[in-house]
Amino acid sequence: MFKYLIISIILSVILILSSFFTRKRLHPYEIGMNWLFISSLLFICSNIVELNQKWIEVDHAQFPFWILTLNRLFIIPGLTIWLLFLYSVKNVHPFHKVLFTCLWFIIMTTLQFFHDSIGLIQFRQWNIYFSILEWFIIWFLSFGYWTSFRLLLRKEAVLK
Repeated sequence: MFKYLIISIILSVILILSSFFTRKRLHPYEIGMNWLFISSLLFICSNIVELNQKWIEVDHAQFPFWILTLNRLFIIPGLTIWLLFLYSVKNVHPFHKVLFTCLWFIIMTTLQFFHDSIGLIQFRQWNIYFSILEWFIIWFLSFGYWTSFRLLLRKEAVLK
């Protein structure tokens, strides 16, 4: 668990530092607001799934708590910001955007099942379809929020 915590910390730092490269297409307000929205959305979904419905049981030791918190605060929002960055780049072919979106879904679902396999979480009444549905909801809401926030920034003449 300690090794995975160190890997999560390193990956979090890499994603935070690499988010500065997204400033070529995304405004800093856009990056910050989307990052906060995605991380709060992840905490809300995890509270519904883990605490209210008890479909996923979380190990209550210290290492799993910090690993899952790093995932929800930095890793998953960072990967989602990079996906939104790819959506905003006009030179990327739409087929590649769909391909990267599918890759994002695969990474998120695999990460969740990896956490189950190493014992961070335990699935109670959960299967792959629920996982795909959860990530689709998170992707749909974050994409919708990003689109509406981008329209507001254009309306205020912050973006061109």
